This record gives sequence, C-alpha cells and structure tokens, in this order.
Amino acid sequence: MTEGTGRYMAWPATTRYGLSVAPGNLGLVQDFLNTITEGTIAPPDLLATLDSAQEWADQVTEQWISIDELGWAKTLPRLTENDRKALAAFRDRLFEGLFGHSHSETASRAGRNNLTYRPVLTVSTEGIGLRPDGEGWKYFETALLLICHQGQIEGVLRRMKSCKSDTCDVVFYDRSNNNSAVWHDVKVCGNRANVRAYRERAASH
Repeated sequence: MTEGTGRYMAWPATTRYGLSVAPGNLGLVQDFLNTITEGTIAPPDLLATLDSAQEWADQVTEQWISIDELGWAKTLPRLTENDRKALAAFRDRLFEGLFGHSHSETASRAGRNNLTYRPVLTVSTEGIGLRPDGEGWKYFETALLLICHQGQIEGVLRRMKSCKSDTCDVVFYDRSNNNSAVWHDVKVCGNRANVRAYRERAASH
C-alpha cells in the first residue's frame, strides 16, 4: 500500500497521525488500535461515543473490503452501545496482548486474560485454512486476531509497534531495515525523550 494514495487515506485512525500504514489486512489491526486518544496530540478516542465509533466503523470496513487479501472482509451490522463497549474493551486487551502493556488506565485485571476466540477450520484443494467465526462484531474481533496470526506467520507482525514514549501509545509500522524504530515520530516523541534525558543528566551533576 502506497502512502498518499486513496487507500492510504482511507484508514481514518492511523491517518490522523500521518503515519505509514501496515501492509494489507494488518493495516486494519493498526487502525483499530489507533482509535485510542494519544497523550501528546490528544485527538479524540474514536470509540468514545456511539456516533464516532459508527463513523469510524463505516470507513474502516469499507476500506477493509476494498483491500482484503484473505476473503474475510464483509459488511457488518450497525453498532449498538453494547458493541461499542465490547470493541473498546477488546481493543485494550489486544493492545496489552501485542505490546505487553495496557493503554487504558481503567483496564480491569480480568481484561488481562488470554483472548480466546474460535476460528473455523476449512478444507479445500488449496489445503487447510482458518477463517473468522462469530456473529456481528464478534466476527470482526476474530478476524483481527487471525490477521495478527497471519502477520506473525509471515514475520511482519513484529514490525507493528507501540510508540516507546511514556505519554504516547500510537501504533506504527516499522519499515527500517533492522526493525529498530521505537518512536512513532522521531521529531516529536524521540526529541522529547532526548531532551528529558539531557535534563536528567544535567540535574544529576
């Protein structure tokens, strides 16, 4: 996927940060995680209200259908308030599962358990495969996990990272040759960390 194209612009949450998006379906996972409100720039949490969540869902599912490489994308029902709350809770658990820490300060200890979903095993002339299962937005959640699983197999999931800054959890896709990037924006978060470290060193002398 190329930056600056219409497809790049269609990922609404990630585009807010001017970031390069993860390839293929992994861009959906990145966008879902980037619906958070980030501590420095502080854009709104896109799952905070039913209206904003529905607007995000409409855009992101349309984009997913347009780029889907696995045949998993489909139109999903309109969100209910219960759906919105469930997606926000799932986002927090997925965030912690992928990056080892929770974005939400109100995350419950129960949310730190392993995520368990049941995909469907399929058999065809191409071999045995997995497909998402579940009704409504549970299907979407299962699909996100399977996309992560596919990214893990392909070796690209490790390039999707949460910014190292203490005040920023923006999820970026590391395209550096040695997969060494730690900041979603070196000029913002990286520079801020360097300034803080310099002041701490100066204060200790």
